[in-house]
Amino acid sequence: MPHLITLAAEQTIYQAPALYQQLAAALREHSQLEIDLSQVEEIDSAGAQVLLWLHQAAQQQPCQLTLSHASPAVVDFIRLLGLQPLQSALEAADGS
Repeated sequence: MPHLITLAAEQTIYQAPALYQQLAAALREHSQLEIDLSQVEEIDSAGAQVLLWLHQAAQQQPCQLTLSHASPAVVDFIRLLGLQPLQSALEAADGS
């Protein structure tokens, strides 16, 4: 069963360092991670950068990573910036 982490409403430059630390620790301790994005109301490039790092790091571990329940704010931001690795991960999680 994957270890579930639900992200808070704001994922911006102000939360990025703490989010990175939390996700890095989870990646070291678990072989399966599910990141619930349903509560995210605001995300900026720093928040997206942490998610991109996690996606790449999970592939190198290997760790099974699921980005689930992406909020409209997350989906719109990822599509706006053309972040293909994250967009693919979201589509895979949603079965789109």
